[in-house]
Amino acid sequence: MESLTSYGYSAHITFIFLSALVLITESIALFWGATFLGRQRFERVLPEAAALGILLSVTLVFGGSWSLFVSGLMPYGWMTLERCATGGFAIVMGFCLCRRRPWLGVPLAAAGLLSLPLFDRLLPWSALFVLILLAARLVILACAASTMLEREVTVASIREGLDLLPEGILFARENGAAVLVNIQMLAFMERLLGQQFRSAAIFWQALIDFDHPTLAEKEVRDDAILFRFSGGDSWLVQRIRLMNGLSGWQLTASCVTELDAVTRELEAKNARLSAMISAQKDLLDTLEETERHRTLQEITSRVHDVLGQRISMLQQLLASPAPKDALDTIVRIDSLLEAVPLAQEAHPATLLADMTDTYRSLGVRLTLSGTLPRNMRRARAFAAIIREALSNAVCHGRANEIVIALSERRLHIRDNGIGCTGQLRPGGGLTGMMRRVNALGGRLIITPAPHFELDAQIGEKQG
Repeated sequence: MESLTSYGYSAHITFIFLSALVLITESIALFWGATFLGRQRFERVLPEAAALGILLSVTLVFGGSWSLFVSGLMPYGWMTLERCATGGFAIVMGFCLCRRRPWLGVPLAAAGLLSLPLFDRLLPWSALFVLILLAARLVILACAASTMLEREVTVASIREGLDLLPEGILFARENGAAVLVNIQMLAFMERLLGQQFRSAAIFWQALIDFDHPTLAEKEVRDDAILFRFSGGDSWLVQRIRLMNGLSGWQLTASCVTELDAVTRELEAKNARLSAMISAQKDLLDTLEETERHRTLQEITSRVHDVLGQRISMLQQLLASPAPKDALDTIVRIDSLLEAVPLAQEAHPATLLADMTDTYRSLGVRLTLSGTLPRNMRRARAFAAIIREALSNAVCHGRANEIVIALSERRLHIRDNGIGCTGQLRPGGGLTGMMRRVNALGGRLIITPAPHFELDAQIGEKQG
């Protein structure tokens, strides 16, 4: 230790100042570790206490040895026991710390080793190296602590993170007292209500009581209120109870402009669809009624045709000059009428052949040219018109000669009867003919005098 006396007072003061500076810094580290580290408090305190003990011994060695030498006393063996204890404790803590944080444990163990009286012959360089090791360790510790503080979630960091959200958030206790409110929620309060609230209960009640249509439209839902501002944006305020063992409320204010626009569009489309469905239902009801009426007309017309045909044939039979052939004729009439049931007509060609044969057998000179249309719908209509025309010609016109001309889109019928001298008033028979022709998109021309004549024409693009 005599080597210390080779340095002047200023050198000793410098050494002592450096050691005191590191000592103060180490004391701060010890206090921070003991106060703020929570579960790691004990693990942090012991290494820092060992480092603080080394610094104290080094500082005392610098100051004490120089004072003893000036007083004429030899410093051999001074503080040997204390220095060995602190140095050994630092070595043990350093090795223990090396298992988890070698960048902190190695400098501590090396500093504890150099602080032992064994290395006094290297003074003051050994002590200076101890200060350097501990100072470097403090720098590493400060960097690690800074990183940890940046990662640590604090109330301030939570609030800062909530303020960055585009949605307004308010957390409140069970009694409604606000615990945390972000900037966006405060801005929403100011915009809608003109003031800020620190009570979630009062704020929610103010939202329910809001009535300023010029500022915003309100739509109340279950634990949610939608506000449509006059500026065009829409905000949804929701209130939910905290879960997972937490008691209190969470209020959120979210901008739902696009979602609200899509929802309103869908609602409008659903309304239009409902109206269309209702209209379709009304149309179906109308069509059902129309079809029922059409079916009734068809049945009425069919009954009229069949009965008229029976009457005309019976009239012609009674007027026949050959009553002896009545039996054969009656058989042919029955066969014809059985082939024409009310529910379903026979094939038009078969029906036409039976009608011509029957009327010819009754003494009517019937001339038929052409064939029925290939189109089955037109063929059935033409056959029905011919049946009605034959019945009218025999019953009402008293005709005994009938000429029928057929083509694909035209039917022409002419008889030699008495015709119609007065105003023509269509009955059920003529009305049925007109309906059939109109259904095919054609036209029916009737010439009542001097003889009855029908001309049914179907257009090229019709029927």
